[in-house]
Amino acid sequence: MEPARNSVNEQAAQDPVDLQRRVAPRQKRSQERIEVIIEATKRLLERGEADSITTSTVAAEANVPVSSVYRYFPNIYSIHLTILEAFKAQTDGIIHGILSDPDIQDWRVSLTGMIQGLRQLVHDTPSFGAVFRLTLTTPELRGVREEWNRRFADMLADRWRAGRDNFNGGDPELVARMIVEIYCAAEVIAFERRADPEVADRYFAEAMRVVERYIAPYLD
Repeated sequence: MEPARNSVNEQAAQDPVDLQRRVAPRQKRSQERIEVIIEATKRLLERGEADSITTSTVAAEANVPVSSVYRYFPNIYSIHLTILEAFKAQTDGIIHGILSDPDIQDWRVSLTGMIQGLRQLVHDTPSFGAVFRLTLTTPELRGVREEWNRRFADMLADRWRAGRDNFNGGDPELVARMIVEIYCAAEVIAFERRADPEVADRYFAEAMRVVERYIAPYLD
């Protein structure tokens, strides 16, 4: 039966798939096994093997039986989702921390601080960048990216609806969403050029100029 399960889990399924990890066990050994599987997936992502990762390659990298992977994760997408959830939690902390800081009044400081904080997070944890890029190319993960984009945009829009940054002349939700989309595109472009950090930084810096010029009329 195992080969049949591999064929389902190692290909982009046409039907909706279960992204949720199986119920987390309480035993320390099982929790450690889950962490081994996740860390193995991260290493594969960081080596640039994102598009070819399967449950079998994860099992081989983790040095565990494939059955152990299926015991905790129904498919490869659920492992990616676990990594994405960690990414989302850390990005939420960065965004909320800056937006809620009463000492930051200049919108350029707050916006730049958020985006640079997110950029640094992806730079320091390449597996986050790799799995984020997968949300663009993997149908099973697109909804996760859409939800993250919407939450990020909502945080910005809520700030402007509350009268912060002197926002005026536009729809806060629409403007916020455009900024998030520009950031996401810049992050993926920079990640794909990470082999040459100087080039990656130049692309990202140019995208930030686009963000500032786009938003300035609404905030100045």
